[in-house]
Amino acid sequence: MTTTDSSLDWMLENLRSGTTGVHHVLVLSRDGLKMCHTRELDVDRADQLAAISAGIQSLSLSASAEFGDTTGAGQAMLEYGGGLLLIVGAGEGAHLAVVTGTEADVGVVARRMNELVDQIGDHLIVPPRRRPYETGTQR
Repeated sequence: MTTTDSSLDWMLENLRSGTTGVHHVLVLSRDGLKMCHTRELDVDRADQLAAISAGIQSLSLSASAEFGDTTGAGQAMLEYGGGLLLIVGAGEGAHLAVVTGTEADVGVVARRMNELVDQIGDHLIVPPRRRPYETGTQR
């Protein structure tokens, strides 16, 4: 597990092991950097999943804003031949992504994801990154 807060490790693993059909759990920043993930997801695949999830969530939020949702909240779901990828907001600037197999009950997975976000959301605030010239240090 890769995380700066080891207290989150068991929570992600609990979602994975305690929910039928969940294969991987990942928390990522809005800009697509992995923050923490379950141990079955190796580092390279975690990076790849973080990038994919950030892109999908960005498109989902843009489409939502275009068609009337001004809250910026929401969930994205991608169905593919082997299962689902579900993504929800998980604190300011962070998202929770879950990869499932076909045996997963999407309603149960979504409920468990939202319960986890309620538990960890305050620990996952990711401030926007600043460029050097924005911090007052100019060259």
